[in-house]
Amino acid sequence: MKYLILALYFLTITNTNTCSNTTKNEKIAQKEEIKIQDTPNGKFFIHKLNDNDVSAENLHITIDEEHNLLSGYSGCNTFSSKYRIEGDAISIGFPMASKRYCPKKTALEDEFFKTLSEVKTKVIKKDSLFLKNNTGTVLFYGTKTPQ
Repeated sequence: MKYLILALYFLTITNTNTCSNTTKNEKIAQKEEIKIQDTPNGKFFIHKLNDNDVSAENLHITIDEEHNLLSGYSGCNTFSSKYRIEGDAISIGFPMASKRYCPKKTALEDEFFKTLSEVKTKVIKKDSLFLKNNTGTVLFYGTKTPQ
């Protein structure tokens, strides 16, 4: 009878730990999902530039965390730049761009690169990217494209 009681006792403790581990594993998985969801890695189509709707221009910024590379399309040319992120702060290096000439897009592209140089912070909420200046004004707003 003692052995039966001891066996039942150990089974009960073992099963309790398994449920607890499952809950811990679920919490860890949820945290990882949140990290994946809020990661800047990916391609973002830009909808607003300095509060102007630029959706029709197909501007986009791609963030490659592995290589700390920011690249995309600025209205006429493609570009790339190194960047560094510390928390919500982002520091973007001088962008290199292709050399196409698009007289109708010059103003848009000038505004794009001028504004890009003013970006100081990034905020990612689900699939939305907000790039802001040092006063918190949203300079770029974009949404992540499906992978």
